[in-house]
Amino acid sequence: MSTTRSLPRLLTEIRACRVCADTLPLGPRPVLQASASARILIVGQAPGAKVHASGIPWDDASGERLREWMGIDAHTFYDAARIAIVPMGFCYPGRSSGKGGGDNPPRPECAPLWHSRLLALMPDVRLTLLVGQYAQRYFLGNRRKGSLTETVEAWRDYAPGYVPLPHPSPRNTPWFQRHPWFARDVLPALRERVADALALPPDADVPHKEKRNMTLPAITLQRVYEPLPEDRQACFLVDRLWPRGMSKEKLAGVIWAKDVAPSTELREWFHKDPEQWDEFTRRYVAELDANRTAWEPLVEASKAHPLVLLYSSHNTENNNATVLRDYLMKKRRK
Repeated sequence: MSTTRSLPRLLTEIRACRVCADTLPLGPRPVLQASASARILIVGQAPGAKVHASGIPWDDASGERLREWMGIDAHTFYDAARIAIVPMGFCYPGRSSGKGGGDNPPRPECAPLWHSRLLALMPDVRLTLLVGQYAQRYFLGNRRKGSLTETVEAWRDYAPGYVPLPHPSPRNTPWFQRHPWFARDVLPALRERVADALALPPDADVPHKEKRNMTLPAITLQRVYEPLPEDRQACFLVDRLWPRGMSKEKLAGVIWAKDVAPSTELREWFHKDPEQWDEFTRRYVAELDANRTAWEPLVEASKAHPLVLLYSSHNTENNNATVLRDYLMKKRRK
C-alpha cells in the first residue's frame, strides 16, 4: 500500500483512539497533523485546554511564540504538506494538582502506540524540532544531557536532524531571561534550518522577499514586570500609560512607544467590556492603519534585531501587544 494512501488511514485510526479515554478529564480528542510530504516534524508535549477546544495544534500563545522562533507565519505552519505536528501525547491530559499547576505530563500510551508507525510514513522529514523534555527523552535517549537546559545548550550536537527546544509557553519567560544565549545563538540557527528544510526546488517561482521573510528576527511579548533582557536596544513599551509601580530606572534603555498604543477612548472602552475582544482588535487595527508613523519604526527595528514588546496587562493572551505583534509581522512581510 502506498504511503499517500496508508497515512490517511492511520490518521483516521489515531483520531478514533480511545485507549486512555477513562483517564482524560475532557475526553479523547487527538490533535495532530501529518502528511507523507512533510519536511519538518514538530514534537511537543500534549495539547492544552485551548487546543483541545479548537482541535488546532499549537493554537495558543505558545504556538504564536513557536512560529516566531521558526520565522514562519501561521499559513506555513499549518500547511500539513510541509510541516507535521505530532506531540508526545495526542490528547489534553488535564491539569496537575501539584505545586505550580500546569498541565499533566503527556499520556504515556501515545508514543509507543503510534509514533513509529507515523514516522515510517513520513520519509521526507528533514528536520525534527524536539519541544520540551518529554520529546527530547524519547527521541534522543542516552544522547540527552542531564537537564533540558544542558540539552538545548548543546543543540549543535544533534545536528542536522534535530533541534532541541524549551517549551515556548509564557510560563517559561523567566527561563528565556536567564539564558540569553538561546535567543542569540539558537534561534538564528533554528530559522536558518527551518528555511533550508522548507526550501522549494531551485526553479520554483518564489519571490526573493518571501524567502527572506522566513528568517526575519522574532517579535516576542513580555509583561513589563518580568525580568527584562540585558540587551534592551529593541525593547518597546507599547502601553499608553506608564506601568503602575515601575520606576524609570528599572526601564532604563527601554523605548516608550506610547503613540502606537490604543487610544485612550478605545482603551477605556475595552476595559469596561473585555468580552468585546474581536471588536477591540478591529478598532485597534483601524487606528494603526491611520497611524503609520507610530508603528513604522518598530517594523524597521524588527528587521534588524529581535523585538520585545512590553505590556502591563495581566491578560497574556488578549491585550493590545498581541494585536500589535500580529500587525507588525504582517507589515514587515510586505
